Amino acid sequence: MGTGSSSYRPKAIYLDIDGRIQKVVFSKYCNSSDIMDLFCIATGLPRNTTISLLTTDDAMVSIDPTMPANSERTPYKVRPVAIKQLSEKEELIQSVLTQVAEQFSRAFKINELKAEVAHHLAVLEKRVELEGLKVVEVEKCKSDIKKMRDELAARSNRTSCPCKYSFLDNSKKLTSRRDVPAYPKYLLSPETVDALRKPTFDVWLWEPNEMLSCLEHMYHDLGLVRDFGINPITLKRWLLCVHDNYRNNPFHNFRHCFCVTQMMYSMTWLCGLQEKFSQMDILILMTAAICHDLDHPGYNNTYQINARTELAIRYNDISPLENHHCAVAFQILSQPECNIFSSVPAEGFKQIRQGVITLILATDMARHAEIMDSFKEKMENFDYSNEEHMTLHTSSVLWGPSTLHPLGFFSSSVKPLPPGNTVCLHFLHILDIKKTLLSFAVYSLYDKTSVCSRGFPTTEAPPGKILTLGGAGIPRLPPAAGSMSLWGAGGNNAGFPSASITRPPSLPASDGESRRTALWDVSRVAQLIPDLFFQLKMILIKCCDISNEVRPMEVAEPWVDCLLEEYFMQSDREKSEGLPVAPFMDRDKVTKATAQTGFISFVLIPMFETVTKLFPAVGELMLQPLWESRDRYEELKQMDAMKEQKAESLTPESTASREKSRDGGKREADHA
Repeated sequence: MGTGSSSYRPKAIYLDIDGRIQKVVFSKYCNSSDIMDLFCIATGLPRNTTISLLTTDDAMVSIDPTMPANSERTPYKVRPVAIKQLSEKEELIQSVLTQVAEQFSRAFKINELKAEVAHHLAVLEKRVELEGLKVVEVEKCKSDIKKMRDELAARSNRTSCPCKYSFLDNSKKLTSRRDVPAYPKYLLSPETVDALRKPTFDVWLWEPNEMLSCLEHMYHDLGLVRDFGINPITLKRWLLCVHDNYRNNPFHNFRHCFCVTQMMYSMTWLCGLQEKFSQMDILILMTAAICHDLDHPGYNNTYQINARTELAIRYNDISPLENHHCAVAFQILSQPECNIFSSVPAEGFKQIRQGVITLILATDMARHAEIMDSFKEKMENFDYSNEEHMTLHTSSVLWGPSTLHPLGFFSSSVKPLPPGNTVCLHFLHILDIKKTLLSFAVYSLYDKTSVCSRGFPTTEAPPGKILTLGGAGIPRLPPAAGSMSLWGAGGNNAGFPSASITRPPSLPASDGESRRTALWDVSRVAQLIPDLFFQLKMILIKCCDISNEVRPMEVAEPWVDCLLEEYFMQSDREKSEGLPVAPFMDRDKVTKATAQTGFISFVLIPMFETVTKLFPAVGELMLQPLWESRDRYEELKQMDAMKEQKAESLTPESTASREKSRDGGKREADHA
């Protein structure tokens, strides 16, 4: 049963205005004067006009909130009675107010101003909200750091050092969650999806659950879930288990993992890596980025080796942390509930495992010079002006989204080529136990494309003009009367052209000579490009691992503070244990400016300049911010030096020295 107020409805009155029916609605809170003005406006009369209402039988109706309602069939007639006469003073005041209102409206556009002010307020509120989130995150990090420092101070011996953590002893972290993971699936807005593909993405604005959803989106967006048959629930479990196995360090934590992976994701789109690498390579790059610092104890390899920790002993002082990250990654993947590669054939998994291990081991900064020198050596033989060098890329993988042929290989990028005698080059990558890349070039001379039983193109041309696959996947001429193998008698099973290349008798001399030359030229490129791309993958993960300074200053600078805090924690422990202390980690010797200036100038900029030669888009979006960051820290370094000089000049020793020199000068002058 409703109350009177809840059942109240506005009253509707119908007026007959020169044969036109006008509906007027007012509430019970209007007084008689308001209703009178409303009727005047409806009839087009001046507001100060006195009117009367008549029913159809000419009965007068009182104008007030309690007046009887009518309908369209029984409208009230409106009859003007008189116009109220305003005094001269009132008319003057009303005229002045009207003019002032019009002038204010024209001059300031009050409505537009209100809308603009409201918009600015909304923007400011959003910025305050975002800045508040950053402050909360920073305070949380400071609190965590304080707890860790208190814990370290309470430990008096090395036996309890957290870097002696035994992965196998702590099975709780490894235990996967068999139920569907608890973190919600966030619906990413179009703006977030677009920002996620850019190096400028602000990684500080996201909570762990949101970062997990972003990582999940990346695997779907790149087509990895579809192409490799990854179970979406397994992907969730795997990401959650990875999250649980990152420690709460100031720098090497799960947010750093997300930061590196997001940069790899953005470089995939920025550099068009999916056009140059196979999907297998993209999967390896993304997975290595996510797992590259798993269970990092917060103390680097130098400490592990000098302190003779369990990790250093286990891995014989050879990249102990990176080896540990790999071991943890594949321990997680060994659980069926977390094995995102369960649909990948055995040969494909071997390639993934070898690739991920190789890339994670490449993140050891002790190998930086070695990897960069090797990459630059490959780059020296790479001709940027040669279109063939710039466009040829790996096109065959060990596993793919389509039907597998009998050998288990899949040719993912076989495309129809122009008609005529055309040389077509495909690579089949095989990683041997020495972690070196062997490339087998498969060539096809054809007029009309078809696919043979091994998944590679052959032709429907007459015998003598067809190249089919030899015993080791190498093209050779099929048996035909009067024809000889293009690779020599019986073909060459080593995978490369033999010295006894001869011209098939069925082909014209000029045609055969041109084809033979083309095969030799392509063979040279076939040796160059696979090695270059293999080295490039290691360079890419290295770029992403130390790419913080590529981001905007407000995103990059907090990472410097986090890294220095982790360095200082290590140097404090090294001092307490009598171990060597690196100068760049000593809180008494290093500053933010000195630490970053050298690192940006001698590590980051040369590496990104090299990558820019292959991917020019990197120059504007990644290299330019590095130059600006270097200049900013150079200025900060100079300011610090000036402050230090000023402080030294105010010390008692320097003051006494200046007074002594002045006294000595005065005595010499008196003596003269």
